[in-house]
Amino acid sequence: MRILLADDHPLFAEALRTLIERHIEGSELTVVPDLDAAHRALAERRFDLAVLDLHMPGTNGFDGVRRTLARFPDTPLSVISGAATADEVARAIGLGARGFLPKTASAAVLAAALQVIAAGGTYVPTEYAVGAAAARAPAKAALTRRESEVLSLLVRGRSNKEIGRVLDLQEITVKLHVRNIFRKLKVRNRVEAVHAAARLGLDPSPVPRPGAS
Repeated sequence: MRILLADDHPLFAEALRTLIERHIEGSELTVVPDLDAAHRALAERRFDLAVLDLHMPGTNGFDGVRRTLARFPDTPLSVISGAATADEVARAIGLGARGFLPKTASAAVLAAALQVIAAGGTYVPTEYAVGAAAARAPAKAALTRRESEVLSLLVRGRSNKEIGRVLDLQEITVKLHVRNIFRKLKVRNRVEAVHAAARLGLDPSPVPRPGAS
């Protein structure tokens, strides 16, 4: 896994390099000191994950996050900081960052979070999760009433056939609803959909009685 870190603190950069070498086998960390250098590196080669210090000099905070995501939309991006408020984390997630990494987190937590984000997931520490969920609240409105009903049953572990029986739908129709839910929540499978529903604070619609319209 190739990781790019843009951070102007050499001691932290070296600590993260050691952490990655010990905990993520076969990974490579490239360190640059500012946003311009990060963009040059991203333009020259492919990285599985880019990590930006939110308060790095010359980054202009959220403008740096916005510019990086706009220029390199296919590279998962996480922000990292030694001190960030819940509102700042929520704003970064709202802009499209895949996660927030506190520099004070343990080595094991940082290693796991890096792998989750690089694999297409999202990581936000529990203490920031409520604000981050609010930042992604528009996803809730994107689900139709029927999709919300299907999600409610999906979260309960029901199969497509069982969902169809409860909602009086053909199985092929259920499959189409599930596909739309995955697309709207930006997930690839049922497990990720369940996690996304919890992370986004979605409250799926109550399950109607069979035959209800």
